[in-house]
Amino acid sequence: MRTAFCCLLLATSVLAEIHVSTDFEGGNAEVVTLDQTTQTLRIMPKLHEGRGWPCWWYFKVDGLKPGESFTLEVQAQTKPFRDSQVLAAAWCQPKHAWLSSDGETWSPSDAGTLSADKVMRYTLKPATASLRLAWGPPFVPGDAEKLLTEIASKLPDSKRFELAKTRDGRPVNGIRIGDENAPHQVWVGSRHHAWEAGGSQVGRGFIRWYASDEAKALRAKTCLHYIPIMDVDNAAIGAGGKEAMPRDHNRDWADEPIYPEVAAAQKRIAEIHQKHGLDAYIDLHNPGANDGIFFFGPFAFERMTGIQQRNYKRWMELAAANITTPRPVEPKYRFATYVKTEEERARMSSGWVRNHTSDFTLSVTLETGWNSPLMSVEGYSNIGAGLGHALAAYLAENPRRE
Repeated sequence: MRTAFCCLLLATSVLAEIHVSTDFEGGNAEVVTLDQTTQTLRIMPKLHEGRGWPCWWYFKVDGLKPGESFTLEVQAQTKPFRDSQVLAAAWCQPKHAWLSSDGETWSPSDAGTLSADKVMRYTLKPATASLRLAWGPPFVPGDAEKLLTEIASKLPDSKRFELAKTRDGRPVNGIRIGDENAPHQVWVGSRHHAWEAGGSQVGRGFIRWYASDEAKALRAKTCLHYIPIMDVDNAAIGAGGKEAMPRDHNRDWADEPIYPEVAAAQKRIAEIHQKHGLDAYIDLHNPGANDGIFFFGPFAFERMTGIQQRNYKRWMELAAANITTPRPVEPKYRFATYVKTEEERARMSSGWVRNHTSDFTLSVTLETGWNSPLMSVEGYSNIGAGLGHALAAYLAENPRRE
């Protein structure tokens, strides 16, 4: 009897130990240290060679003690992601970790504290023995599939499509809403950089608003092409994607792209514009840790004239009037001055679209800040709905008018 009791105690002790797993879509973490006694786990984003920035992390912890303190520490990946470049710690250290007990509902932790040795520490008191923790509210290819299925069910006349198969054989899926011969044509997409999950969250808010009764008049005169994730391969494995080798998706809009999905997007956009004209291209991203919500505009904005100047100016006015919660969008364009050459600017998706369409075409990037508890699933969704309102007001004025 005593032997059996001891074995039971041993088994209970083993089961109570903390266990970290990343064997699910979007999972990424490399355990640096794990102290079972103090309930302290230190991780860093796992480096996927050649797959871009090691900044995204998302993992599951089992064996927690409900109601007792658990400390999560996050440090920068120590290995270079490209040549000799080691990514700065700020990219992987949000002020708040994001927590979920079911993988569906996400909430921010209390603010972490950054030590002198550049380690971010989050003190948590989990209510359950199992917990998912992430850099931000995740949006993985499975979420994209659920969203497209939801929208297609709500709008039976919409048409789902496969843009392309990735280099690793995964589908890049989208949906077309509206008559393909509609008087206005729009392309909205996100995740040219896989780590920027907030872009897909904004996109989800946008497409749900677009499918609502509120947008019925807009749908009647518009054909929308929507892609929830462009860099599906890296989103699936939890890699960062940005500055991947030899280049990332948002620098691949060249004459000969290396990614099949970029080549397919170029082909479709060119066909749309040739047949009908493209009114707007909107690319959804996340910016730096200290940024809010803003649009990157065209470098030539100050030199623009005529219809082109009018449309870019009017878009910014309408965006500022409609994207107001949980934070207002900045009322003026920013410009990606860190991109130094015209050749590289032309290989950015928004630059390529601008160079291959007409003066009436609007081509912009929406950058939504992530380093705040306001950037919840609901917060991102509100930004997406605001984007929809801005688009409706913009097209109502007919950007093609002389």
